[in-house]
Amino acid sequence: MVKRIVVALGGNAILSKDPSAKAQKEALEVTAEQLMPLIKDNDRQMVVTHGNGPQVGMIQNAMTELRRSNPEKYVQSPLSVCVAMSQGYIGYDLQ
Repeated sequence: MVKRIVVALGGNAILSKDPSAKAQKEALEVTAEQLMPLIKDNDRQMVVTHGNGPQVGMIQNAMTELRRSNPEKYVQSPLSVCVAMSQGYIGYDLQ
């Protein structure tokens, strides 16, 4: 029987002193390298989930600044859209 491992990464686990997307991707690469030995023998499956609270906040803040700089061109995205954006890029980087 195949064993399943569930790994939950909090949104803060992806952050460092550098909040850039590049630094977050690098943090995920390090994490992925550390997780690989857990499944290397093919006798285990791994499910990785992630949080995204801080990332959603960063997206919302960036959109707020865009809106302030040019209110006729930019509109504030709903929270659900910001959540989807961060889920998308974190999931992409995890791949």
